[in-house]
Amino acid sequence: MKKILLSFLLLISSATLWAQETNTKSWYSASSTETILSLGSVKATGLETNNVVRFTPFFNYAITLHKDFSDKAGFYFGVDIRNVGLITDLNDSVRVKQRTYNLGIPVALKFGDMKGNWVGIGISNEFAINYKQKTYVNDEKSKTNIWFSDRTKIFLPSAFIEFKAKTGNYIRFKYYLTDYLIEENQAVNVAGVNYRPTQSNLMYLSVGFMLDNRQIIK
Repeated sequence: MKKILLSFLLLISSATLWAQETNTKSWYSASSTETILSLGSVKATGLETNNVVRFTPFFNYAITLHKDFSDKAGFYFGVDIRNVGLITDLNDSVRVKQRTYNLGIPVALKFGDMKGNWVGIGISNEFAINYKQKTYVNDEKSKTNIWFSDRTKIFLPSAFIEFKAKTGNYIRFKYYLTDYLIEENQAVNVAGVNYRPTQSNLMYLSVGFMLDNRQIIK
């Protein structure tokens, strides 16, 4: 995972340098980080599941290229990495934590004051590159880490809406358009529990900070 993160940071640095070198009045780059509260709705055969909010401050980073059509509208696209997942209580003694690192390509339209407060509406094509699962049975824990796992969908498209303030702070809501988990490939069969999720909706609410890279140059 460390090698992937390092490669991603090198990619981000290269994109930022390119954006700075080719910067004009119409194009500019921005960097952002965010803290994610992942939410889920999981239904499983024969189980009364309970989903727990997942708090994730690390590692969520993005570099985006922006073009403003006017003072009131614009768009952006970019590349990001997101740490998202689900925490599901299968009963009083069994809890499953499942997460993926997703490499995404967001595209969004912006409306409002391009130098102040604006609202963005967009889509993101995300690809799950690393999967981790932790299973807790009472006080005992087991874990699995898999690259390009078949336990979740590899391609995870999503739609989002966000509000960005003039200060650079933003709040975003994102909803994934497909089931997160693949039912037949789950590997939880402990304490008499066989976990087969027939539905696994994933969404998240996040708060973050977006920095216009022209401010760094200045």
